[in-house]
Amino acid sequence: MAKSGEYTVKRFLESKNLRVEKIPEIDIKTADFEVYNNNKLLCFLEEKTIDFTLPVWNNEMAFFNALAKHIYESIKQFKSINPGKKVPNVLSLTNLVPARSINDLFITLTGQIITSKGKLRSIDNMKRVEKDLALIDLYLWFDNDQYSGYICDEEQSPMGEKVARVMGLN
Repeated sequence: MAKSGEYTVKRFLESKNLRVEKIPEIDIKTADFEVYNNNKLLCFLEEKTIDFTLPVWNNEMAFFNALAKHIYESIKQFKSINPGKKVPNVLSLTNLVPARSINDLFITLTGQIITSKGKLRSIDNMKRVEKDLALIDLYLWFDNDQYSGYICDEEQSPMGEKVARVMGLN
């Protein structure tokens, strides 16, 4: 499944006139791609696919925990290839689970959920990586093979907005 997600994001970025190069796989986990704009390295990009092989989806928290795990794994991968964060890091998520959306990513990142009764509730699934979230500058979201949106924190990462502009997202 991950290969289809990689193909989707690669095709999307190439449609934006960006050059996308696969990073050779080695023993140490790294990001999936280097993305270039006008022959200059724009960012590193890691793609994660959310599919039915992850935990049972009838448990709301299982989905948020799975997203948090993908983010945690990506942070480790970005640390290995871009330790000084000389260029931005982008995490692309390809969602294959019906009834899930970019809103679930927002909930996971902020730790805030609105219950069916309209109450705000905190979830703690990102506490262990909260200080490292700034290592990811931009999050792309795809539903199956369709781009659905992005999230970045302008205050934490002005580089994320710059990359979004170059990608033609805003």
